[in-house]
Amino acid sequence: MYHATPAMFNRVLNWLFPDRCAGCRQLTGDLFCAACRKRLRPFPPFPPPAGLDRAWVAFRYEGALVSAIHQLKYGRRRRVAHALGDLLAAAAGPLVADALIAVPLHRDRLRERGFNQAAELAGRLRQAGGPPLIEGLVRIRSTQRQARLAANARAANVAGAFAWNRPTPPPPHLILVDDVFTTGATLAACAAALRAAGAQSVGAIALARSLIDDSVVQ
Repeated sequence: MYHATPAMFNRVLNWLFPDRCAGCRQLTGDLFCAACRKRLRPFPPFPPPAGLDRAWVAFRYEGALVSAIHQLKYGRRRRVAHALGDLLAAAAGPLVADALIAVPLHRDRLRERGFNQAAELAGRLRQAGGPPLIEGLVRIRSTQRQARLAANARAANVAGAFAWNRPTPPPPHLILVDDVFTTGATLAACAAALRAAGAQSVGAIALARSLIDDSVVQ
């Protein structure tokens, strides 16, 4: 008897109901189409901000990528993270660390959105052969959205907002994963909590960052 595989079933569904690209919004059959991928520009190397041992960003926050990230976060198109996470994994290459940790959302924001976009991206990095993805870092208080604050107020907004909630310390060498890198204040606050719990080094990787003005991001 003939049995259709899940991959075959998905191909049929995509033929009947093609995906709309989250970048250009065209019915391309891809969550982030080849034309939008071709227009992505890499983000240049930059020194890590205070609080992080190293930091790396894949792409400039512009054009179709802005639309795709907004579709993921505010349009709640969770599957867009699969396409964007795979792009991040391909751009990053092999990652050297004991574990990946996604920047956590506060429980109220998580309930509102339904998922943590940073965790979705980190999961794709793990599937691509990256370090294990672990939990344990939590956001213990709600904060204002960083995009609504001036750059010099962002560090105070997230100071003390994170904690390690496991009885055993985190692994020594960690990489934080986020969707958008702004001033690095949120990532530095996460790193401080992890170091207080016993981590030795904490780096960060993100999908995108604005090259022009950090205040427009997130």
